[in-house]
Formats: sequence, structure tokens, C-alpha cells
Amino acid sequence: MTNKFDHTVLIVDDEENIGRALGRLMKSIGAKYVYMESGPAALDRIKSAASPFSLILSDQRMPGMEGSVFLEKAKAIAPDTVRFLITGYADLDAVTDAVNKGSIHRYIAKPWDNKILAEMVKYGLEQYELIMENHRLFALAKQQNTTLYKLNQDLQKSAAVHKKAIVQKETQIVELKSRLEKGFENRDYINEMETLLKEKKLLDQEKLNALYLAIIAELYEQFQDIATRHGVDMPEEIPGD
Repeated sequence: MTNKFDHTVLIVDDEENIGRALGRLMKSIGAKYVYMESGPAALDRIKSAASPFSLILSDQRMPGMEGSVFLEKAKAIAPDTVRFLITGYADLDAVTDAVNKGSIHRYIAKPWDNKILAEMVKYGLEQYELIMENHRLFALAKQQNTTLYKLNQDLQKSAAVHKKAIVQKETQIVELKSRLEKGFENRDYINEMETLLKEKKLLDQEKLNALYLAIIAELYEQFQDIATRHGVDMPEEIPGD
């Protein structure tokens, strides 16, 4: 048993002196206890308790409600609480029935040895700690799964937004490229060069005509090379030269 749990044991016995003696035994192993004198009173206490009892220690033979019946009802209210039944050998049939129904985790035969009973109770409290730890881990896993699911949803939404933005940028790039290409197609570069040269007075008309002839000769030479590679004959000289 660890110190991180604040254990409280519910003791149910119609003989108060036995109940108080069991309570002192619980205190000796570091657990608190609550004593109730009957099954019905104990059920009311379970319902009104601020937190579940770690373990119930109930006598079998009690007036009004037997221990096995009480523990079966207690299981319905607090299913995680560990349940021990104290009984004599004459009540073994009732114990067997309670075990088969899952109403009790262990039975303690009368008369009991306090040392052995203390060890059994400590084992029961450790079992309760494991049950609580399993619940904690399950809740944590559920919370993490919820967080991961939400994160995945957010990532998918973010990816969709980025994808939309990328598509928009690609569309803008295509449109800009198209506009640039149209702009280049519509521009008369030769006329622009001619105007610029004249404005800067870098070429007079005679030099400009010589430049045109040189350009035409260069283009004709390129066309002639293309024609030769495609098996087409072209005149050796530029027509009208």
C-alpha cells in the first residue's frame, strides 16, 4: 500500500465491539475507517459519502440483511470498492453464491488472525489503488485521443487553407506570365531600338541601313543552315542583294 491514497474502510457488523476492534486494526495499517451497524445503514452511508470507500469489510450474519446481500447491493452503488465478507464455515453456501455473482473479492473465515487479516486488507487496498490507476490511465488515454483527433482536424483544415492559397498563387503566376507574354508579343522591339538610337543620335540613317543589312544577312545565314539540315536548297546569295 502506498501513501498517495487516503484509504477509508467501511466496517459493517451488528456487534459494535467487533466493529470497533476491526477499526483499530485498520488504523494500525494506516487506513481510516467508518463503522456501521447494519447493511441498510451502510448502503445509505455509501450513497452519501463524498468519495468512494476503498474497501468494505462486512460480517455475513446480521439481522435484517445478510452480508452477502448487502455487498451485492453495495457493488451496484460503488463497483470499484473492494469487498470482503467475514463468515463462519456454516455459511459457505452463501459465500459461494456471492463469489459466483462477483459480489465479493475475498471471504475471511471466523475466527481470524489479526496479522493475516491485516495483510489481506493491505492487499485489498493495493488492489483498489490499481483499479483507480487503471481508471486514471484510461481517462488520460481518452483525453489524449481527443486532443490528437482535434489536432489532426486542425492540421487538415490548415492544409486545406494552405492548399487553397497555393492554388491562388499558382493561378496568379499563370495570369502574370500570360500578361507578360502578351506584352512581349505586342511590342515592336526593332522600332523601339530604332527610335532609341535615333534619339541618342548614335546612328544616322546610312548606318542604320547598314545595320539592317547586317541583321538580314545574319538571319538569312541562320535560315540557310536550318534549310540545309532539313534537306531544302536555298540560294547562295540573299535575293535582291
